[in-house]
Amino acid sequence: MKTLRYALIITVLALAGCSAAEPPAPAPPVVAEPDPAETVTDCGDVAETVRTHLSDRAETVTVSGQCTTVEVKTRLSDEDSAAGVEICDAAAEVAYTGDINSVRVLSATGAELANGITGARCLP
Repeated sequence: MKTLRYALIITVLALAGCSAAEPPAPAPPVVAEPDPAETVTDCGDVAETVRTHLSDRAETVTVSGQCTTVEVKTRLSDEDSAAGVEICDAAAEVAYTGDINSVRVLSATGAELANGITGARCLP
């Protein structure tokens, strides 16, 4: 009798695992769309003000980080951190308006040469 019970249990378990139903399709990944109210599209004219102030020392000036950081890309090499600090300090003279709280100076390759924050001198 026990053997028959075990055989029946094994048969039921085996049949339960061999169902003809297809497994459910995986759910599509959830992609969060940015809230248009949080998307920064205009940081005012601070980039142009910094670019003009730096004259020909800046290749490009952009504002990033929800209008909090001015990034100055230069033609300097990665070893010119002293010149990068000078450019950073000059940019800081006009950059800290509105939400701007930092200045980054980058070399021609994109390496950071100097970094400054509101109320402090720039550092390499």
